[in-house]
Amino acid sequence: MGGGGGDHGHGNGDFRTKVWSMTGGPYCRPKHWKRNTAIAMFGVVLVCIPIAMKSAELEVDD
Repeated sequence: MGGGGGDHGHGNGDFRTKVWSMTGGPYCRPKHWKRNTAIAMFGVVLVCIPIAMKSAELEVDD
């Protein structure tokens, strides 16, 4: 069932260079990561401020 080949790719180098992951793997260094992070944080703040303001407006004192 294994399909032949005695080696199976073991022991020939650093396997991490061949691993794919959504986060980019162990050597992830996106080209514009600082700009992208700033844009994402701006988006989070842009969404959270109106929600916090509406929450404060709807707050009930008992």
